[in-house]
Amino acid sequence: MTRLYNDPAAFADEALEGFAAAHRRWVRPVPGGVVRATAKTPGQVAVVVGGGSGHYPAFSGLVGQGLAHGAAVGNVFASPSAQQIRTVARAAESGGGVLLL
Repeated sequence: MTRLYNDPAAFADEALEGFAAAHRRWVRPVPGGVVRATAKTPGQVAVVVGGGSGHYPAFSGLVGQGLAHGAAVGNVFASPSAQQIRTVARAAESGGGVLLL
């Protein structure tokens, strides 16, 4: 069987790191997830999505212009921790508050 990971314990972090590197034009990594790489609009409500990584950190793909402002990414089949959500929310916030989904 072909495996697409190195260490199973590091799978989610490595997948997120690779996603951010491949799409650095749209997202930038922060501890616990990713946020938009574009400039923030002052006073805008930030939308942060999130969930477990499952087979890959899919929630990261929902971040970008016209989409979410950030994504908190948990481990494989596990929700992100409160600390991960807080870190991503603080990085995405621009003065209008944060809506967590």
